[in-house]
Amino acid sequence: MTTGNSASTSGSNLERSQRSVFKIIGPAISNMGKMSLKKIINGGDSYQNYTSPFFIFDEFGPMELAKGAPFRVDAHPHAGIIPTTYLFEGNAHHRDSMGNDFQYEAGDFIQFTSGRGALHMEETGDGLFENGGTFHGIQSWLNIPSGLKNSEPNAAHFRKEDIEIISDDKAMIRVILGEVFGVRSQTRLLMPVNYWHVTIKEGATVELPIDPQHNAFIYLLKGQLVVGNGQTVREGHAVLYERDGSVLRIHAKTTSDLLVLGGEVNNESYVAAGPFVLNNEKEVRQAYADFKAGKYGDIDQTNGKRRL
Repeated sequence: MTTGNSASTSGSNLERSQRSVFKIIGPAISNMGKMSLKKIINGGDSYQNYTSPFFIFDEFGPMELAKGAPFRVDAHPHAGIIPTTYLFEGNAHHRDSMGNDFQYEAGDFIQFTSGRGALHMEETGDGLFENGGTFHGIQSWLNIPSGLKNSEPNAAHFRKEDIEIISDDKAMIRVILGEVFGVRSQTRLLMPVNYWHVTIKEGATVELPIDPQHNAFIYLLKGQLVVGNGQTVREGHAVLYERDGSVLRIHAKTTSDLLVLGGEVNNESYVAAGPFVLNNEKEVRQAYADFKAGKYGDIDQTNGKRRL
């Protein structure tokens, strides 16, 4: 890992390859039932050229749940996208129409590649139901490239202990998706995606290599950063970068937790309609017809037994 003592220490070669900041954006605050959401990317917004393949990106919670008071989203369809969840606090339960049924915990990551179409149900897990507690994490949707939207659906659960870690005396990186400093995630998706959880100690500067052809943006979970030409980043804000270099230089004014995200640029045309992100309106109409005809799976079976 390449680190420095301050944001200003650099050589001329690094300066030429350092990415410039396009824009720093704040969240739109909304609610999903009783749960608060910080919405950073919202599908068809004007930032897709800088954030794809990430199509939607939300921080949910922190939400305090009483014992016996689950939060649940009933079985619903998706096609053409990959919903993912990275959990910070609490635990959760995933069930889908492919037969996957698992609980996951804080620090775990799950992906649900909907491909040509499938169902899933999401709810807080047994631990939160039995004991109450805090529910907090990130949900994002990744837009599948047009030629792969008809792929076989699948889902995967990656436990905290299976996520690769890089660390030195300045920072730690959890490599959830993609590759950095020669360390590659065990997670495999349909297209190149980076998803790194980076913790930087107070006063440290980290220089992260990025494929110059790929998008990159960061989301600050906690702390305070300095990026670009001295721009300050506050908690709950995202930094969108131009594709004009191969290095992200990030300075932590205080010990900071952030996500570094991005991947292969997807500027293909698409039609988004509710849970479907497909290539054209004809495909969306067919997706709704297939869902109603039961081709995505059995809703009752995917829902399973309710706790309440």
